[in-house]
Amino acid sequence: MPLDVWMRILDRYVLMEFVRSFLIALAVLAVVFFIADYLRGVWDADVTPFILFKYGAFQLPMIICQMVPPAAMLATSVTLSSLNRKNELTAIHASGIGLGHVSLLIFGAIFISCCLTLVTYDRVVPPLAKRRTAFYWRVIKNRPDFTVDIKTSKIWYRSKNYIYNLRVYDASTSTIHGIGIYFFDNSFRLVQHVEAQTARYDEKKSEWELHDGMLTIFPEGQSFPLSKHFGDKRLMLPETPKDFIEIEHQVETLRLKELLTFIHRNKEAGLKTNAYEVDFHSRIAISFIPLIMGLLAIPYSVRPKRQGGLGKDLAICLGWIFSYWLLFSLCISLGRSGAVTPWMSVWAPCALFFCAAIVLVLKGRTA
Repeated sequence: MPLDVWMRILDRYVLMEFVRSFLIALAVLAVVFFIADYLRGVWDADVTPFILFKYGAFQLPMIICQMVPPAAMLATSVTLSSLNRKNELTAIHASGIGLGHVSLLIFGAIFISCCLTLVTYDRVVPPLAKRRTAFYWRVIKNRPDFTVDIKTSKIWYRSKNYIYNLRVYDASTSTIHGIGIYFFDNSFRLVQHVEAQTARYDEKKSEWELHDGMLTIFPEGQSFPLSKHFGDKRLMLPETPKDFIEIEHQVETLRLKELLTFIHRNKEAGLKTNAYEVDFHSRIAISFIPLIMGLLAIPYSVRPKRQGGLGKDLAICLGWIFSYWLLFSLCISLGRSGAVTPWMSVWAPCALFFCAAIVLVLKGRTA
């Protein structure tokens, strides 16, 4: 058989084995994670199983993206271990084709999955996260009036007969920089509008302190509104800082470009953006972690059969996966708290495990 024909058959065979293992691992991990974590979060709510399932379904694309790294590692291990157990790696090597060619095929498939993961994180996850939040508040929490929308320049928050327009919200100091409040009556007619440069919540009096603003009243039956500037003004509003905490959760509804703009806007206002920057870097990092996971699986999957079977290989892979996510989660927490820089908290674990993978691969070649 000509070498080029043999190469095409080999490439197709290896890719099919890997893709099949990858899809099975991804499906199993996603289903387990879906059932164990996301449905459990709202299980105590007084809603039907169908509503719970629909709520969790909005999160499926993100779950799948998060399960790509372990699925890539397990699929690499299963594919190479299977070829090794059947002595197919020996036959491939005898024909003049090295392990590097087989690994390159697998990494090509993993790289494609990385690109798809990044696109999914940027294009699919944000709009679904927005719909999931709306579904949670309007259906599960029975708050049909609740709406939060983060734009690149403004934050819109609606609750009952109030619509809030916020430029920047600082959760650490319960302060709003640049606020506009629209008051409506029961027929949804605009009756009053208040805007101020800053608004700070007074915990003792349960009031908002507004500074340097404008009060505009729209009297019924009159054509022109009445406006008055004020230096300081106190308002009793139904919303407290706890209600505006939902703004923090809305960051996941932003695409990467929008999130970067959001970070720059908060930086210009003098606010800490560690958590947002960590989220930005982690979205990119998690999309390409599968390459590191796949590299880690190679040394254990091509060992001599007497050193262990597939079960041992998978156990080692699961150990690496658990270790990575433990370190990654710890570093993420440090980055959010400001103990380390955001980019370092995300990329340091990646660099560490990449170096470990390179060392293990080189050690395996010299063994």
